[in-house]
Amino acid sequence: MAAAGNGINVAYNGTYAAQMLLEPIFKSDNIMSNYTVYPNVKYKQNVLLAPGLQKIVMANGGCSSTDNSGSGLSTSFDITDKVITVADCSVKMSQCWDTFYNEVIVESYKSGINMPNLTGTELARVIADRVRLGLARDVVRVMWGGDTTSGNVTYAWADGLFKLANGNITTSEFQASAGTGHTVVNGALVGTDVMSLLEEVFTEAPTNLQQTPASEKKLFVTPNIYNAFYGQLTLVGQTGAVDYGHSEAQSGVNYTKLRYRGIEIVPMYEWDTILTDGNVGLFASGGVSYKQGVVYAAKSNLMIGSDVTSPENQFKMFYDEVSDNMYIRSYFKMGYQYGFDSLMHAGFITN
Repeated sequence: MAAAGNGINVAYNGTYAAQMLLEPIFKSDNIMSNYTVYPNVKYKQNVLLAPGLQKIVMANGGCSSTDNSGSGLSTSFDITDKVITVADCSVKMSQCWDTFYNEVIVESYKSGINMPNLTGTELARVIADRVRLGLARDVVRVMWGGDTTSGNVTYAWADGLFKLANGNITTSEFQASAGTGHTVVNGALVGTDVMSLLEEVFTEAPTNLQQTPASEKKLFVTPNIYNAFYGQLTLVGQTGAVDYGHSEAQSGVNYTKLRYRGIEIVPMYEWDTILTDGNVGLFASGGVSYKQGVVYAAKSNLMIGSDVTSPENQFKMFYDEVSDNMYIRSYFKMGYQYGFDSLMHAGFITN
């Protein structure tokens, strides 16, 4: 929590304001609703995968036939497995009392001998809220962008879905009609390009994914794909015209969550961080790592292994009287995996 108050440099005039203005922290999604969570994983967990069966029925050959045989028939039931390997994770933050005393208005503190102990104060609540949201964002960021070979320690504690799925799942590419927004993070996109990309990703997905009910799937997208898609929903074709469908989208009625063909679209704010920090194989073509993409997947196919249910709630804040420090500590295990290649599909905009 080093230097948490460094940005507070104001002239003090009278009583300190009762509220603290907080920078918004946008969290992409809720791990409990968008993924399959396996709690109580202490080291590794095998997840058994049973592929679907087809072409197993033939005419009954009578008593002389003990097993199905013949050209084109499937005659065995196979079970494979994937392993979720969890890593030891920690959050260790501290803040010296002197930093707060010198930089934060003293009306936030307790009185008397307990003044340095921030627990139970509004300031402690604000710090805990920031830590909780930051922890949740990191869990999702590494779930997608983690790479155990990375030199960046904030990514190296687990392999994420981008690395695990790269080269294994199918991908779609759509060539941009104009602009360069697809080559940079937070780039402006052509709305019709985004609609075409979503159409390609939807129609070119593996059959098993297409047959999965819409309510059990997600379209995870970079934020600017989400914004461009919403822009197309709110586009009015003629100045002054009344269009009730677009008006509804603009007002937010029934559009608290955007959907494409019944499938919820989730803007992944952490992806912009990942794409800024390094390459993502799923969105790469011809040696170029593009910055605007989609992952279409069944929720049950994306798996999180942990020894806790909600990592963002697994931390404690306490005050040490000897060192005059406030401490935050969190320890948990976390790892990621996906199940079937046929239940994931990626797409991105290219040149």
